[in-house]
Amino acid sequence: MARFGEISLDFGKMELFRADRRVGLTLQEFKVLKFLISRPELVISRRKLMTSAWPKKERSSQRTVDNHIARLRQKIEKDPAHPVYLQTVHGVGYKFVPPEENASGRAQG
Repeated sequence: MARFGEISLDFGKMELFRADRRVGLTLQEFKVLKFLISRPELVISRRKLMTSAWPKKERSSQRTVDNHIARLRQKIEKDPAHPVYLQTVHGVGYKFVPPEENASGRAQG
């Protein structure tokens, strides 16, 4: 179980709740989110996310990762245009920033 802000994620049940409302996630969205959350503050390349979350036969463009991140931000961020939890590291990939890290200099999500 992971909790941050108004989000709770049950890894065993593959369920995400935002403010006590269930939010639907695709299998790939769940895998990407779980991978990032399990490595807080670690910058993960698009390629690493692709190889970790997609079966080899289903891998396509690394833009697929970007699209999944965008959809995840719509589901977990208060302001998806200014993400707090799923942050872009330009030219590299993404990282998950837990709430305690967000408190210094960024608005709590």
